[in-house]
Amino acid sequence: MVRLGVLLFMSPAVPYADAQPRQERIYELYASTSTPPAYKRALKDEIRRRELRRRVLEKRNSLGAQSLAPQGARASSAVPSAGADAAFRLGDIYCFPNPAKRQNPAFHIEVGVADKVDLRIYDLSGQQVHAAVLAGAPGVFDYGRGPRYAYEYPWNVAGVGSGVYVFAVTARKGSETIKKTGKCAVIR
Repeated sequence: MVRLGVLLFMSPAVPYADAQPRQERIYELYASTSTPPAYKRALKDEIRRRELRRRVLEKRNSLGAQSLAPQGARASSAVPSAGADAAFRLGDIYCFPNPAKRQNPAFHIEVGVADKVDLRIYDLSGQQVHAAVLAGAPGVFDYGRGPRYAYEYPWNVAGVGSGVYVFAVTARKGSETIKKTGKCAVIR
């Protein structure tokens, strides 16, 4: 594995005293024809990590502290708000931050307004490590694509170790069911 810090400051393509921000130096090194392929792979990975980190921070800032409160603590109404679509259908379902490094991740589940949402989390051996039932009204969130109904659930990872976990979401409304699985990582 190539150490990116060494790469950034020892590369002859961009001197250390350069006045450009560090992010721009990474893109310049990646675009340079003199950068070895192994360094380009490390730079590409770093660019992806930074972009993901930027998106997670934007979401966290737009969510505020209220959205990470337990589901029952949020005062929200199941009556459709102005512009929010209450239709029961699959939307974005993810865990953020992912990987969760020394912090608790939160699950964001967009399925419209559901009667019940089951969240189950398993380790890679298939053992269930956590389960939650999200009932009641979802919150309304807007991430620049218009207001949407979403359930958010903070997962307290105090009792689990570092590793990759598989989550399974099952949302039900009447006789309709939506199922989705995904992965999240925890770093202690």
